[in-house]
Amino acid sequence: MKFIDFHTHIYPEKIVLHATEYLSDTFGKDAEWPGSSENLLIFGMAAGISKFVTLPVAMKATQVHKINEFILGEAAKYDQLIPFGTLHAAQDNLIEEINFIKESSIQGIKIHPNQQGFALDDTRMFDAYTYLSELGIPVLFHCGDLNSDLSNPPRLKKLINMFPKLRIVAAHFGGWQVFDQAYELLRKENIHFDMSSSMYIMGLEKTAKFIRHYGAEKIFFGTDFPLCDQSVEIEKFLKLDIPYADKEKIAWQNAADFLGI
Repeated sequence: MKFIDFHTHIYPEKIVLHATEYLSDTFGKDAEWPGSSENLLIFGMAAGISKFVTLPVAMKATQVHKINEFILGEAAKYDQLIPFGTLHAAQDNLIEEINFIKESSIQGIKIHPNQQGFALDDTRMFDAYTYLSELGIPVLFHCGDLNSDLSNPPRLKKLINMFPKLRIVAAHFGGWQVFDQAYELLRKENIHFDMSSSMYIMGLEKTAKFIRHYGAEKIFFGTDFPLCDQSVEIEKFLKLDIPYADKEKIAWQNAADFLGI
């Protein structure tokens, strides 16, 4: 079975340890390894993964372009990487940055409201969402947090209704830590989900329930590297009580079709 990991993180060498520690603190879970491109490829490919969607996050507006250039540089070095870019609501050049992204090999955008400090339905992002909708560039949102509603399912549902053509991927089954809220609100929405950082909380039975609930055709396999051990995530995934054909869709085909690869 082939795998695309739709949810991974890599960091520049000079900040890799600090950034990995921050990720661990955010999720309350020790990372398996420092989040370098080299570690991603070494451990991911050993686990059986062929392609990796890399998801950067700009904590400040001033970091956006530099981070996007870093991601492009890593993707130029390693053809297994599928680069997503980052944007920030406080930028005064959002459309300009999207035009840069459009002309590059970046395949989508990652928004992490809780880390970036703005709600996913922040009005400052509306022009960007409209333009991204027109261009067909997908946006993956971190979704869910018990301590803040910046990315929780009600906001996502509002955004879906406002921007029905925006190609949305809701990370963590649409609601990390608030999975049941996502389960109730997002089932009928025309979006995709990744399953990263979910199985270790939900367990296999509930994970399979969510896949059946949303529909296997809407789900992308993801690990949240370096937070989770990719070999362990694949081992758990293969044990899920869902049809083998659905596992093949989730592991590779859904993402390949979505990304056009």
